Amino acid sequence: MANRRCHRRKPRRGSRPLDSGSAEDIALIHRDFAEYLLARHYTPLTVEYIERILLRISAWLREHPKQPGLDELTRPMVPRLLAQASFGCSPETRMRYRTAVFHWLRFRGRYSEPVARSWAPWLSDYLQFLRTHQGVGQGTLEISEASVKAFMEWQFGAGRAKWSGVKPADIWRFASHYVRGVKPGTGKSRLGYVRRFLNFVHLQGACGPELAAAIPKVAVCRAARRPEVLSPSQRRKLLVFVRRPTPEGKRNHAMILCMLDLGLRAGEVIGLRLHDIDWKLRRLHVRITKTGRGRELPLPTHILEALRDYIRTGRPMNTSFDHVFLRHPLRRGYPMSREALKAMVARAYRHCGFPSTWSGTHRLRHTFASRLHQRGVDMKPIADLLGHRRLDSTNLYTQVEPEALRQLARPWPW
Repeated sequence: MANRRCHRRKPRRGSRPLDSGSAEDIALIHRDFAEYLLARHYTPLTVEYIERILLRISAWLREHPKQPGLDELTRPMVPRLLAQASFGCSPETRMRYRTAVFHWLRFRGRYSEPVARSWAPWLSDYLQFLRTHQGVGQGTLEISEASVKAFMEWQFGAGRAKWSGVKPADIWRFASHYVRGVKPGTGKSRLGYVRRFLNFVHLQGACGPELAAAIPKVAVCRAARRPEVLSPSQRRKLLVFVRRPTPEGKRNHAMILCMLDLGLRAGEVIGLRLHDIDWKLRRLHVRITKTGRGRELPLPTHILEALRDYIRTGRPMNTSFDHVFLRHPLRRGYPMSREALKAMVARAYRHCGFPSTWSGTHRLRHTFASRLHQRGVDMKPIADLLGHRRLDSTNLYTQVEPEALRQLARPWPW
């Protein structure tokens, strides 16, 4: 799913800041509502994030007099409200707004719980399986939940899940309904989530493999686009730019090296903990990610030294978090977020004069794989380093320079 920034119009001169709300809303959110969330075992970091979202919504409501106040919201108002307040935001951001508003409605006693579905245990067990055994992120969990709910509502309504009565023809009818009016790529993604759920049901022994096999495969007729990788000169330029003597510069340099010379994903970088680094054996433990498998990576000397330099002389002290990479100077001591990491990389691209279309961190992971492949490393070791289960996934990451291919061309005729 493509990541799109939330485009907000700039505030007019003399207007209120984005996060400003009424004094009553601010006091209630920071005091009683925060205590309500903490009592439900949400971390202080999550509570602070939810507070910021609600303050933004409160400010937006005040700027639109025709909208209800924050203390007047009810659950039926939420879809239309968020469609306007989060216009232009990515689906992940809209989902976070929705979650924050629902927390607020529960706190205010205006959230009516949906009717319990008899098939709900299947959904909760599947999400727990993804969270515990597959290591998927929160965004993937939310998308999976939406797709599974759509299928279960279609097939069973509010009743009990009777898998013995589900036929492949039912799967085809649902698939036709579920992908109607969407682009082929979106349809393929939606049905993929349902297929994985049906495989889970088969593993539980509730149905045969024919149900998952009945999910049609959507053809996406477009050329596979690989992100352009960094050239050796661009790689050096990026590392020179981010390597600064400041604590923030030391952190950015270490994070860039983890992606550029270890092939870590953005989520893996921000998920690193202090005890994941084995200083004696010079190894890095990467936790279970979306592929459902963790891995042990050797730490080259230059990366090991960059991590040691940041942790000893740059990382904020006296923090309750054990994440390797923390924020500073703003929100000092809190863990880095995926959005903050991507924003840092995007700023570095711009300052280095890279193409204006470049964004995101996955380009660095592609660069890592392509450099190894160009140096003659086989696909299997590259797949192991990237954490891929299948070699065809690794093939999308490896690119060969056209000039290198010219040496393999034989003269014509031969």
